[in-house]
Amino acid sequence: MAKESDTRKIDRLRAQVPAVLATGYFNAGTNGPLARAVHDAIIRKSEQELNQGRIIPGVYQDHAVHADNVRELLARLLGGDAHEYAITQSTNDGLNIALNGLDWESGDEIITTSLEHPFLYMPLALLSHRHGVRTRIAEIGDGHGDIAGAIADWITPRTRVIALSHVLWSSGVIVDLKPIAALARQHDVLLIVDGAQSVGHVAVNIPETGADAYTVSGQKWLGGPEGTGAVFIRRDRFADFAPSSVRYGQYDPTGYFIPAPGARRYEMGENNPAAVDGFAAALSFFLDDVGSDWAFSRITRLGSRLLRHLAAIDGITIHSPEGRIGGLVCFNVDGIDPVAVAAKLYEKGFTIRYVAAPPGPTIARASVGWWNTEQEVDALADQIASLAGSSVGALTGASKQGPKTKTGKGSRKKVAKA
Repeated sequence: MAKESDTRKIDRLRAQVPAVLATGYFNAGTNGPLARAVHDAIIRKSEQELNQGRIIPGVYQDHAVHADNVRELLARLLGGDAHEYAITQSTNDGLNIALNGLDWESGDEIITTSLEHPFLYMPLALLSHRHGVRTRIAEIGDGHGDIAGAIADWITPRTRVIALSHVLWSSGVIVDLKPIAALARQHDVLLIVDGAQSVGHVAVNIPETGADAYTVSGQKWLGGPEGTGAVFIRRDRFADFAPSSVRYGQYDPTGYFIPAPGARRYEMGENNPAAVDGFAAALSFFLDDVGSDWAFSRITRLGSRLLRHLAAIDGITIHSPEGRIGGLVCFNVDGIDPVAVAAKLYEKGFTIRYVAAPPGPTIARASVGWWNTEQEVDALADQIASLAGSSVGALTGASKQGPKTKTGKGSRKKVAKA
């Protein structure tokens, strides 16, 4: 069979993801678009519950089979064994499982970075209030420098954990985890990774990263339903991370209070069966229809294309270092609030978002997905240029949408300082 061309493939796949035909969809960093297969799986399970009842013979066994399927798909995409994955309801859920599962003492220390999402900072603050754990924050600028070196400067004999993101949410930098994992091993420190912006965005083999715990978001780049996610716990670390809550079905049926085998011991509550089925459908669609290698290559290529366009526009400040990002492109339009930038672009047919990332500035962020076309990327750049009072039409070849762009006196393009 002849290999399908990229043009035919992207047209075929986009037809299965209707939202990307309704808008220039550049917001997978918050919520990815649903494929029809995901929608259909959710509806199919909901209709089964409606028409047959939610508690019928075999229902719990069926739920277990579907949950096992999700774990198998996660292992296929991300490496490791299926029993090292616990199904969660969010990335934050997974971070809480990992951080609250350790036996903390007052004065213990955690090292994180200055570019983390509040959903990592918040459980760290809780540990401080509850156990007297100290958080050390390594300043890493926009993330393009030596992150391992910045972290190393903070390690003391009281350091227990290094916790950070694999892809930084407010600059898009893909963090090289291997030297950080080596640093953690050298000092007998655990490495906990927030994978909210990485899984489905860039190639990830969790065991190869060296992470002891690694969280997964279902609704972002994977395009799964809300309320889905996972956490990977290395099997040789099960004794280090204790379950922080218990429920029926979480223990081994051969004896009370014996943890369930594998990472299932960390699952904190009943998951919505329709959401679990939708998550499985999203993983299957990504692996079997889209193709993970093709998706990662395309995302990186299109992200670089957008970044190059924006770097050529006067009046734009770039917050994403060239060569260190995948599809997350962060920028500001001089003199325009990022909230207004996102709103104005939506009016022109492009969905991005603004990111408030204190103590840094609020920024505009475009999440370039595999479903985007080169023409959409170019047209988005052209509209951003129009907001900046510049023009990149000659560079992108994009067709103009909305009001004409103008060549103004805008300020010179700037790159945010580290």
